[in-house]
Amino acid sequence: MSAAIADIFADLDRLRFTPTALTTPGAGKPADTKPPPKPKAKKITGEFLKGPIPLPWLTAVTRLSGKAPLAVALAVWFEAGRRKSNEVKLTSAVLRRFSVNRKAKYSALKSLERAGLVRVRREPRRNPVVTILYVQGEPGGGGVGQGNALPLAAPVEHRNLGDEQNGGT
Repeated sequence: MSAAIADIFADLDRLRFTPTALTTPGAGKPADTKPPPKPKAKKITGEFLKGPIPLPWLTAVTRLSGKAPLAVALAVWFEAGRRKSNEVKLTSAVLRRFSVNRKAKYSALKSLERAGLVRVRREPRRNPVVTILYVQGEPGGGGVGQGNALPLAAPVEHRNLGDEQNGGT
């Protein structure tokens, strides 16, 4: 019995791959091998602004006067991404990170509300609750409104803003 085992290991060269076996399709390879797995995407570390942010909406914000409306708009989208909701409580602590003080917050929210970009629910001695509204831009990159009032729609869920832009319901 031990002589039979010795014979199996005596000819190991028959188990080695030859260069011709490697170049011949299907040779030296089991039939059910799977392709190597794709590397996983790197996880983003740190804080970031979650999108997509509709370009017509962002364009409308940039047309408002002053620095505060843009900073407040970015803070609103930042919180919306964190909370996974288009309705967020806008605290002074969040706005401090965007260098916006309390008074600038109120004036910027009024500007954003007048432009039809957000709806604000205010209560005395409470932080305002801001709802992001969808703004329809003109096809062909014409931007928003060229002097016209911005068309409004009902607020949409944050995740579906891209679907709404592409004509989905």
